Amino acid sequence: MSAPTLEGTTALISDRYICTFEADTGGVTAGQVVYLSAAWKVKPTDGARKDVVGVALTTAAAGKKVAVVCRGLVRVVASAAITAGSRIGSAAAGKVAAIAVLDAPATYSEAAMQTELDKIENWIGRAIDAASADGDVIRALIYCIP
Repeated sequence: MSAPTLEGTTALISDRYICTFEADTGGVTAGQVVYLSAAWKVKPTDGARKDVVGVALTTAAAGKKVAVVCRGLVRVVASAAITAGSRIGSAAAGKVAAIAVLDAPATYSEAAMQTELDKIENWIGRAIDAASADGDVIRALIYCIP
């Protein structure tokens, strides 16, 4: 595949933060949080990840096109209880989980600092609704940076 080039008068590739990717092995279901598994291919998240690109808007079998929203209000599935307004990140099976509040360590240690930095990198948005249990569908404001 050749390198992409700028076409027309703008570098805009996608309007309204919706991009089209290809579903990787296993396929993708609408509402799943997805990560970039290869160039222009996505898979449902398998836990907390730093490479999330958004939420699938459509269901697609492996090798088929899937629309993914990178920023916007979407419906997602919670992996556990989540309080409305909480920061959220990806979880297993393409679900979302609350991210703990940042807490600066009282004394410096590389491991403690990395734990706090990971919270920032794993943050993909905010829960607009509360979830009481695994499997609850909630609305979330997603602002992934693909």
